[in-house]
Amino acid sequence: MTAEPHPNQIRTQAAWDAVGRGEFGDPDDFAEGLVVDNGPGAGPWQHLEGRDAFFEFVLTFVPYFGETWHQDGTCLYADDRSTISIVHETGQAPDGDPFDNMAIWVSRLDADGKTERIWTVDLDEDHVTAFWDRHRPELGGA
Repeated sequence: MTAEPHPNQIRTQAAWDAVGRGEFGDPDDFAEGLVVDNGPGAGPWQHLEGRDAFFEFVLTFVPYFGETWHQDGTCLYADDRSTISIVHETGQAPDGDPFDNMAIWVSRLDADGKTERIWTVDLDEDHVTAFWDRHRPELGGA
């Protein structure tokens, strides 16, 4: 007998399905004080504070890859306070250099069900670190 998925698992999977179609999330799904700690796959945007900072990151990061950026996410677990997803992220830098990463996304939800904290763990850390070492200067980073 299979248990019904938690409502936050259904909601999170629907959000990943939308991202897979190229649709951005609804800012209202995120707490204003959102804190994000990304692994090296996020390049120069490894620590972000505030919902606005997160969406500024998305609006810079995604266009860098042009039409090639794609995330395919699967929510593996959810409860009242957290979600865990695995996400395959692919794209190409403007020079054609490939980006290919699997990441685990862990999100903590506040009492209103809004995402208040995100941690990402990159499973291909060596590849994504080398990728951003080659491309960080293009984005104004050291």
